[in-house]
Amino acid sequence: MSVRKRLFWAVLFNITIVLAEVIGGIFSKSTALLSDAVHNTGDVISMLFALIGSYMAMKSKNEVFTYGYKRAEIVSSLVNSTFIIIMGGFILFEGIKKIIYPHAINPKILLPVAIVGLLGNAFTLLILHEHHHEHLNVEAAWVHIMADTISSVLVVILGILFFFKDYYFLDGVVSVGVAGYMVTMAIPIFKKSALILMEANVGNITSSKIKEKLSEINGVKDVHHIHIWNMDERDVYVELHVKKSDSVNNDELLEKVYDKLKDIGVSHAIVQVEEKVCTDERGGELSG
Repeated sequence: MSVRKRLFWAVLFNITIVLAEVIGGIFSKSTALLSDAVHNTGDVISMLFALIGSYMAMKSKNEVFTYGYKRAEIVSSLVNSTFIIIMGGFILFEGIKKIIYPHAINPKILLPVAIVGLLGNAFTLLILHEHHHEHLNVEAAWVHIMADTISSVLVVILGILFFFKDYYFLDGVVSVGVAGYMVTMAIPIFKKSALILMEANVGNITSSKIKEKLSEINGVKDVHHIHIWNMDERDVYVELHVKKSDSVNNDELLEKVYDKLKDIGVSHAIVQVEEKVCTDERGGELSG
């Protein structure tokens, strides 16, 4: 099953869970259960963004988007991670209030609804497990769902505990802990998404590595004007200038250069071959 189909079914399934947890949270007066419902609402939104981003990334390039729509997934992951951080802050605030001002919780309602939420979150994790490391936007949704699963496990434990002890402040403690996990996991995704959108090099292909590999080619005298950026979390683009010996054929040299770049993981390259003077030295670079 494709990642898009998995996301679609996960969205429908989680909408049902949200409705059950909202009703259960209201009647049981559990902040942890309501926060779990908020998490699941976030899951639905995150997965919708991931689904939309995934479909947009498939669209063909055109006169406006000459590289295509690959970065739609990165925009989705940036929005998702931002949303997770904001929701984490909200849940943290509500959890602290619940610790300071605890109130009675009905475990007869809390426990069965929490079990339903746990099973639903576990099922969603299973659906998306195969693809969550392949796409940054799916990974953002995965973080949200993992936080929900942890929260559901802890709420189930609380539901059992509340049958015997009235330690209702623990409801807020669980919310604070889950909120901390959400924010901690979302920040690296936010950072990586922002760096990619800023055309930074977030992979392990460096300028020195490119120079080292291309210097192995007979006839290459120098490699300079190297720019490396990521189109998305998978595709690495490179632009560079190669200064060559007069006796080397341009076409043969270019073929070897492209082969070397492909070997180290470059997806797309723009290579300019020079024999004597660099374009930059003649003022050929239009900007930067």
